[in-house]
Amino acid sequence: MPRLLVIAQGGAGGRRLLDETVEGLVTAGYSRGTVQEGGEWTALIAAGRSAGLFSTRQVTVVEEAELLGAFPEDLVPFLEGEGADEVFVLLYGGDTRKYYPAPCRERITFIKGEDVPFWPSKRRAWLAQFAAGKGIALQGAAAALLVDMIEDPEELRSRVEDLGAYAAGGSVTEEMVKLLAFDEGHSRVLRFLDAFCGARAAEVLSLLDHLKREPSVLPLLTALYNRIRPAVYASCFSKRDVQKVAALLKVRDYAGRMAAEAGKNYSPAALKALALNLAALSWKEKTAVAEGWYGFEAALLQCLGATEDEKKAGRA
Repeated sequence: MPRLLVIAQGGAGGRRLLDETVEGLVTAGYSRGTVQEGGEWTALIAAGRSAGLFSTRQVTVVEEAELLGAFPEDLVPFLEGEGADEVFVLLYGGDTRKYYPAPCRERITFIKGEDVPFWPSKRRAWLAQFAAGKGIALQGAAAALLVDMIEDPEELRSRVEDLGAYAAGGSVTEEMVKLLAFDEGHSRVLRFLDAFCGARAAEVLSLLDHLKREPSVLPLLTALYNRIRPAVYASCFSKRDVQKVAALLKVRDYAGRMAAEAGKNYSPAALKALALNLAALSWKEKTAVAEGWYGFEAALLQCLGATEDEKKAGRA
């Protein structure tokens, strides 16, 4: 008689739960049985009952379990609970309520993934807890950057495990995340934004030479505008209102720190002028008067040049 374990989650999260569930059963003494896609309930139950005559404690995996259709009520008496010799692990891509009538719900184990927090501060805590459970020392700044840059929880888990393996028992740092957690293009954009916020002109222009190989300037233009936007708004309000403004703009931790650095390195006038230039360039890119990379580079040089002039004037 079988026991049913139902996983109702699609994508990489469902696949991870499936692997973890099967591994747990194997550790508990079950042998690996067949893996199939869909099928028919009567044939599945019959195969499970006959398998019990020749082998003990076996796991059968059914992927795309939606193809089985609704569970027949007349088969409910054949379902067992914990301790059954035959276990079916069924993977669904979403909600399963329409497949299981009320009489059988109490006799089925529904496996649900953990709820990952939405708010960045709580998601950082969740990620730190996950890392600790894997024996990985994830620094707070590194967790903040990962949460800011990656939305998908499964990708976050994967990145942390990869970084933990690279760290080999050491701490996973923010710099390590910048170098290793993203593809080359994404990492270069991040370094460009950080260099601009730090007013490191030579690094900005060096990275720009590589980034200009992309066909469109819009992704980088938008990324820079979003990075300086909190600093522009902050310059328009009193210090006591800055946190309220950041909350309204939903500024994440790492982006907020970098925007604050830009606010220290550039005058409010220079940042406002750059923001206006970027907004104008963005509009032009969607019309027949696009300026492309030349217009973007000119806006950058204007801001960087104004900053250098202000520094010289301060030293005079």
